[in-house]
Amino acid sequence: MQVKNPKFEISAVSPKQYPKSNLPEIVLVGKSNVGKSSFVNTMINRKALARTSSEPR
Repeated sequence: MQVKNPKFEISAVSPKQYPKSNLPEIVLVGKSNVGKSSFVNTMINRKALARTSSEPR
């Protein structure tokens, strides 16, 4: 898969807020501080699309 124009759409909290699109979706599941945001940023070759923290909570 080649990501050409990644952008943050929405942080949805209910199904009615989900974006309406025919594009494929990918779900990442994991506990806090396991690197999900870092993984997203690495895969799309950007440093700050997904927000990361340098300090654990």
